Amino acid sequence: MNPDPDEKDMIGDLLDDSFENVTKIKKTYSPNRPSTFQINQTYNQSPIYCPKVYSPQMQQKSNSYDLDLRLTKVPVEQSAPNSGLKSKSYVCINQFNPDDETSLEGDLISKCKDQNGARNIQKAFEVGSQAIKEQIFNKLEKGLLSLSKDVFGNYVIQNLLEFGTSLQKQKILIILQTHSLQLAFHQYGCRVLQKLLQNTYNTPDFPILFDTIKFKVRDLVIDQHGNHVVQKLIQLMENNISLWVLDGIEGQINKLVQNSFGCRIIQKAVSISNNYPERQNQILIEIMNLVYELCISQYGNYIIQQLLKDGPIHIQNQIQQVIMEKLEEYSLNKFGSNVVDCAIQYSNNQFKLKIMELLLSQKNQQVLFVRLSTNAYGNYVVQNFLKFADSEIQKELYFKITNNQQLLQEIQQYKFGQFVYQMLTQKQELETFNL
Repeated sequence: MNPDPDEKDMIGDLLDDSFENVTKIKKTYSPNRPSTFQINQTYNQSPIYCPKVYSPQMQQKSNSYDLDLRLTKVPVEQSAPNSGLKSKSYVCINQFNPDDETSLEGDLISKCKDQNGARNIQKAFEVGSQAIKEQIFNKLEKGLLSLSKDVFGNYVIQNLLEFGTSLQKQKILIILQTHSLQLAFHQYGCRVLQKLLQNTYNTPDFPILFDTIKFKVRDLVIDQHGNHVVQKLIQLMENNISLWVLDGIEGQINKLVQNSFGCRIIQKAVSISNNYPERQNQILIEIMNLVYELCISQYGNYIIQQLLKDGPIHIQNQIQQVIMEKLEEYSLNKFGSNVVDCAIQYSNNQFKLKIMELLLSQKNQQVLFVRLSTNAYGNYVVQNFLKFADSEIQKELYFKITNNQQLLQEIQQYKFGQFVYQMLTQKQELETFNL
């Protein structure tokens, strides 16, 4: 196909550097493009105006120049201790030798605040000779507190507490003990304090360190770093724990349920309080005041599940009553469905019979069984009910559902409903029902 001669003229004019041939350019398909007359008029009014000229040769030269720049650039070594990026360098770094005393020269405290430096010093202290360990410890002794609060240095201090001599561990304890509360509320310091508590447990030094912490337990349990210290103390003192944990959480349940760490402390406190009925009752009252919110809470639902498994009978009955009241809402919720599953699994037949009646109830012209069976979370509730219910209850529900072909057709139309349908119709399930 021969090109249009007018098109050749247009391209030739575009490649021409002179502005005189602009008037020959054809109009483009864009209606917003200014006319040739307007371009000439603008050019005459503004002497500094210079039209952009498209030239493939110019573009190729520009690309070539950029490529030359990229090829001649040398990567710069990066040395940011807080950066997760590896340094780019063509220089070969010699491997760290823990037996080489020259590797330990200079300011070791500053080296511990660098990621690679901290790792090298930890390795040297772990596998080095006694003389090297003494050299490292003597250089770091003055910076124990600052390193305990450093993103990399805290690992070095934990390493000293693990592989150091008894005398070195005692020195660290003496220096850091007066700053225990400061470390408890610090992001990295709380890790060192937990190591100190672990090392001193079952020694005469533990009560001294513990006494400086327990008076701030109410502040620690709601702090994002301090609650880890409380959890460590609960773990260490599990067989000989006192009421100080209950003192810390009473009146603060509403604050603790907002994160996973606080909920763990509440769960542990509920277990601890079994031997103190009066104190346990105060905690349970606070929990039950929030029961509706906790059932659908990302973390609080675990507290409700624990009470359904091991809580007092009257608390279990109250929670079951709440579940029957909000069965549809909780069953269609990601976290609430876990609570319903737990209630079904650990409840008696009387509760299961009431759940079956609710499943077969009709609301808004649709049976609740269908609404739950066709939901991403609700179908698990139905399946677990079929799994954990008594055989007689299973039979009764099975006959009522299978005798209603309309219900079976409705649940088959949905992806999640097909799971329930398969469970109802599979041969092994029929054998389980002893039909």
